[in-house]
Amino acid sequence: MAKPKLYLDVPDEELMLELQQGRDEAFNEIVSRYKDYSVRFCYRFVRDFELAEDISQEGFIRLYKFRYKYKITAKFITLLSKILMNLCLDEFRKRKSYTTLEIDAMPETGMDKINVHNLLGDDKSPDPEQEYFNKELGEKIKQTLNTLSPRYRTVLILRLFHGYSYKEIAEIMGASLNEVKIWIHRARNQMKDKFSNHLKTVQKKW
Repeated sequence: MAKPKLYLDVPDEELMLELQQGRDEAFNEIVSRYKDYSVRFCYRFVRDFELAEDISQEGFIRLYKFRYKYKITAKFITLLSKILMNLCLDEFRKRKSYTTLEIDAMPETGMDKINVHNLLGDDKSPDPEQEYFNKELGEKIKQTLNTLSPRYRTVLILRLFHGYSYKEIAEIMGASLNEVKIWIHRARNQMKDKFSNHLKTVQKKW
């Protein structure tokens, strides 16, 4: 059934401005567009579908309350992701499990296509046969990432597996751009130290 309102082609940011004018139909359109994304985003971190749904709903409630403070200074998706991320971190703190955040937050699909040189920040151009992780490396990278601090794990997940820019990560995490660059640089260096021996072993098999 076709949507009756004229918001189908309206950009997300303009929908928020419409919402500021008291047009709740704009909010309904936002929820329709992003309810699935929100649940998936949360699930990748909390690994509990019902909890992910609850956090997603709370995220939209917070977004609605925030409507009058909204300004078009960043992509709407960045704002929504920031709200959801903060709620997920709140949940980790409640469960006192933030320090053991599961790296299953990384999407399962595409795990066999993680570029090792991208992950480690290496400028080398690998041979085509060596460019992507196989299943064995995918499992090892989960284990290795789990040894990083929660902050470093989070920035790598957002950068490499959710595709956010440094600027967007800074906005999501409430940090400066320089801080994010430093965190990612340090995280990659730690990954190099922890992962290089295993990488050399597996590369011999390629």
